[in-house]
Amino acid sequence: MQKLFLILGLTLLYSLGSNAQKSPPNIPHFDETLIHFGAIVGYNQFSSILKVKEPLPEPDKVIGMNNPFQHGFQLGILGDLKLFEYLRLRLLPTISFGDRKFNYNIIDSRGNYITESTNIEAIYLEAPLELKIQTKRWRNFRPYLITGLKYAYDLASLKNKKISEEDQLLRVDNNDWMYTFGTGFDFYLPYFKFGIELKSSFSFNNMHIPEPQKPYSNIIDTYRTKIFYLTFTFE
Repeated sequence: MQKLFLILGLTLLYSLGSNAQKSPPNIPHFDETLIHFGAIVGYNQFSSILKVKEPLPEPDKVIGMNNPFQHGFQLGILGDLKLFEYLRLRLLPTISFGDRKFNYNIIDSRGNYITESTNIEAIYLEAPLELKIQTKRWRNFRPYLITGLKYAYDLASLKNKKISEEDQLLRVDNNDWMYTFGTGFDFYLPYFKFGIELKSSFSFNNMHIPEPQKPYSNIIDTYRTKIFYLTFTFE
């Protein structure tokens, strides 16, 4: 899915970039402004870097698991501060909606191997602080790189909620510290600047809250959030 978005994005960028060079530069002094603001809307994929314990703690109950990506979206605002000609500092308060899906490979009471799934809602309030490393502007087109850190708070976390031992739901921490990197492309339109970004965020910390009495939880060694973003900015 990420490769598909990358191919589509690059195709769009080439088309828009080629057309942009045939006309005079739009808003030529836009990047000379010290501070400016904008809006963000985007698509995301929640997944993880998941590691199960070896050897399995209860191989007669749960014999494996995986965490496929789930689709979501995000909304937010953007604050941009010029540090140098090719370097800008950005604060992007956003809210991201998504799901975490866990597939368990288990042995039922009859000794059959089956797969069961559970979904955990995720609502992230995010406060990313990013460096935007720009190339030289080429008429109405300017690519850039993104790197930064982010704190995210999960409003839907089950950390402090009661869950029965038989329930497949997992406790995941509501405080997530992440690092981010990616790339983006700015297009200077007649009245505003439009950007397309492809980036990923990864947790520093283990988000899983162990519950040794639950076989669905006890199988997990580490769980770190991984989120892919396709973001559109309007400045």
